[in-house]
Amino acid sequence: MGLQLIFVVETNKKCKSDWIYIKDTIDRFYQYDQAQIKLSPIYMDGKGKYKNKEKEISSLISQYAAGAKTNQSKVIFCFDCDDYDSKPEDADFLSNAKRYCSEKGYDFIWFCKDIERVYLGKKVDDSCKKKESAIFKAKKLINEVDESRLAVNTYRANTSCIMNVIGKYLRRK
Repeated sequence: MGLQLIFVVETNKKCKSDWIYIKDTIDRFYQYDQAQIKLSPIYMDGKGKYKNKEKEISSLISQYAAGAKTNQSKVIFCFDCDDYDSKPEDADFLSNAKRYCSEKGYDFIWFCKDIERVYLGKKVDDSCKKKESAIFKAKKLINEVDESRLAVNTYRANTSCIMNVIGKYLRRK
């Protein structure tokens, strides 16, 4: 049986920054057989567009299922928390996105307050996100990330629940 993990991320296809951090996390902390596990990113091009990705999700699931009857797909949405603690609209957005994922049977990963703060420890201007993620990958900075910050259960600055979710599907190294 094969397993496809579909990661729906906030960034766009051109930048791909979110996927770089997520893929480095998987490669650093988990072991998986590439013949049995398929990792598929979907780019939202803005977090508010998460409901517009159903066709793309369905298409990936159908394509993967066509390969073998036992193939399964799991959908994982990834969101930045932004200013959830000071802006009610950000807290409401997270709550709605989490509810949407729950209703659809999708997993929900959050990065507090954003993915760059979790992996780089700093806020990054939008215009620099692609460059910063490329440096992160090239210098293998994933090796310097404190993994305990990646397995948190409640929103806290510079943390995420990413390893709690991925750990449901992949074995640790």
